[in-house]
Amino acid sequence: MIYGDYLSTAEMQRWILDLDIAWDDIDPSIALRQPDLLDRVRDSALIESFFPIFTCRAMDLLWDDAAATAVFSIQLYESYKHFHVFNQYLHRVGYRPIDDAEIVDIRRRNQDLRYDDGTALLTRYMMSEHFAAFHFLKDAKQAQEPVLRHILTLVGRDELRHAQFACDLLAERIQQNADERARVHEAARTFRHIGLHVVADVPVAERNEFAAIVSMSHKIRRLTGSDLRMIETEMNHAQPA
Repeated sequence: MIYGDYLSTAEMQRWILDLDIAWDDIDPSIALRQPDLLDRVRDSALIESFFPIFTCRAMDLLWDDAAATAVFSIQLYESYKHFHVFNQYLHRVGYRPIDDAEIVDIRRRNQDLRYDDGTALLTRYMMSEHFAAFHFLKDAKQAQEPVLRHILTLVGRDELRHAQFACDLLAERIQQNADERARVHEAARTFRHIGLHVVADVPVAERNEFAAIVSMSHKIRRLTGSDLRMIETEMNHAQPA
């Protein structure tokens, strides 16, 4: 049921790379006025390029969870689409586009990556996507170049959907076994963004984004029935993987 709902939602919200983005309207001169923003776009592209590796590791761990593996199959497509649209934009404005060698080097560094707890991984994924969504939507408001603003908004909405369905998968696990609540809490308290496998400092539009932290705290409370110390979450969010 979760996969069916997710697929229907994804289909209704899907945007088409060549039709919904006005590539010919990009103004490089405006985009290049915000190099800090372009650096964040580039780091975000590198993080999104890592999802074929992350998803394979998640699939290995969650092989007996039919709903989770089905949802991840769609989210992999969308995550790599995010990489492609960001990198295409960097090519168009002439700002440090990413080549295959850089992607392969990141994957080489993470060849031994493995996960050992499905609930912890889903919690980490949910929180990573949640904070990414807030980051993209905040950067969309800051972007002066209109096409980049539109791209960031589209990607931010996708990330909100990813976070919500990870939350739904966790809710199902908790319904089946109430002890999973403690695993969610522990994973949240020791949270490290998945992007830290890729870059030393995960891009954020605004450090210690209060709205994102409060929203995540509410999500954890709805899942588990009890509060989580918000400040611990955000502090660990910036720790190296």
